[in-house]
Amino acid sequence: MNAMGMARTDPARSIPLLSVVSLFTLLLLAACGGDDLLLPRDGEPARITAVNPENLTATVGQPLDDSLVTEVTDPAGRPVAGVAVTFVPPDGGSIQPTEPVITDALGHAAVHYVLSTTAGDQVVEARAPIVPDTNGVTSFHVAAQPESPESLAMAGGNGQTAQVSTMLPESLAVMAVDRFGNGVPGVEVTWQPTGGGEVSPRTDTTGADGRTAVARTLGTSPGSYGAVAQAEALEGPPVAFIATAVPAPKPVLALVTPPSTVAVAGEPLEQQPEIQLQDPTGAPLPREDVKVTVDVGGGGSLGGSNSRTSDANGRVTFTGIEFRAGTGTRTLIFSASGFTPVTSPEIVVRPGAPSGGRSSLSVSDGEAGQKTTITLRLKDDFDNDIPGASADLSIRISGANPSGGIPVTEGSGGSYAASYVPVHTGKDEMTVEFRGEPLADVRAATAVAPGPADALTSTAEVKRRQIGVFAAIEVAVTVRDGQGNLVKHGGDQVQISVNGSQPRTCVVNGRAQNPPRCNDNQDGTYTDAFVLVTTQGVRLDIRLNGAPIAGSPFNL
Repeated sequence: MNAMGMARTDPARSIPLLSVVSLFTLLLLAACGGDDLLLPRDGEPARITAVNPENLTATVGQPLDDSLVTEVTDPAGRPVAGVAVTFVPPDGGSIQPTEPVITDALGHAAVHYVLSTTAGDQVVEARAPIVPDTNGVTSFHVAAQPESPESLAMAGGNGQTAQVSTMLPESLAVMAVDRFGNGVPGVEVTWQPTGGGEVSPRTDTTGADGRTAVARTLGTSPGSYGAVAQAEALEGPPVAFIATAVPAPKPVLALVTPPSTVAVAGEPLEQQPEIQLQDPTGAPLPREDVKVTVDVGGGGSLGGSNSRTSDANGRVTFTGIEFRAGTGTRTLIFSASGFTPVTSPEIVVRPGAPSGGRSSLSVSDGEAGQKTTITLRLKDDFDNDIPGASADLSIRISGANPSGGIPVTEGSGGSYAASYVPVHTGKDEMTVEFRGEPLADVRAATAVAPGPADALTSTAEVKRRQIGVFAAIEVAVTVRDGQGNLVKHGGDQVQISVNGSQPRTCVVNGRAQNPPRCNDNQDGTYTDAFVLVTTQGVRLDIRLNGAPIAGSPFNL
């Protein structure tokens, strides 16, 4: 510390370099155990070097003109004889001799090298048992030149796809090669497009790697395009490329307001669709007077205007669109020339109200006492079947068998059925009511015929007139069905037996026969008349088709 309170700084004392080296040597000897240090001594191999490592050039597959020579030296740089040197060629190359070579008095070891068939830098290593290992390796770099070119080979760019009138993303490339496939520079190649479009440049020369590449621009139409590369100086065939041109992306129709998801046939959609024109990136396209048309996906037809044009903002607003023919799940498909179409989400289309003009009612002629089936096909104004309406429907009958509110059951595809059992013969007319109101113009009629003849409801009128000993008997049989309706036809078997005698069977034109017989009047009545010589009681048994009719036997 000086009088001013400042610290004194003395110049650093220099330490002789020799002393430092000596100290380092002593420490190294101590750390390595003194006499056990493995560093080479004079006369021992300490380094291997390449004697002629530069400007080594030859053709692939050929021997190198000069031998590869190494030199092994001791720490003082003096040659060391008797050291085994191992030469290691690259894959495909070869050396002679193949076994390790012993250095001569000059410390030299030499081999002959034959190049591999791969052009480029070929490295041959020479190794000697020297410590450290890094001093025991040296290498030779041989520039392997290709042979003369023989042909062209495809080197990239085939089979690409791009938009029409655009350049392929990858160049078309070929390589001039020798017989081993090595690229050969300096070969002139001509290119020719096929199918349209262009290649550029049309002529080029292969570079140092033997390659040449051109840009291929496709034509204006979608399809296949080719290009051919040829080198007149080479014997090999031309190389052909193929590419595919696809259409450029179209502007699109975007559904910005979707239509209602539920619709009723004949009724305008509650939410009408809106379309926005967009460019291929999805940005709004302000283009006016583009005509957009809407169609039904899934079958059917539409009402209202099925086309609209865009405004100045590229917006298309539809109004009055309604589904007509076709129910179920449908979509709306919007299209415009030059634009990618768009399809709406699914829309459930339900049938409209029942139409008297489209619906139909049918019934076959019936028979008293038997079930008669009535069939209804319910449709709306557009001929769509209407299912699921059985609870809203009923059948009303007027005529011989009036009845109201006959329920219906549902079949398939908008069909319904009802039935009734008529009792009386005659004409029945049917009408349909939907939710309690008549469905106009939907009607049918049936003629109810009598059922089979029934002895239990058939009757006879019998009379006796006594004239002295003679009893004049008259019989009139009326045949009815099980409901009491006159059958109004002949052909049934009516037999009349008098006092248990052989029955008299009624036949057509029986009265005209000799002797006269019971007559079938062919209108459901049967008559007979005969005279008995008796003043006693008379018993008549009358049978219809083998069964006694009502009131039989008759005692007169």
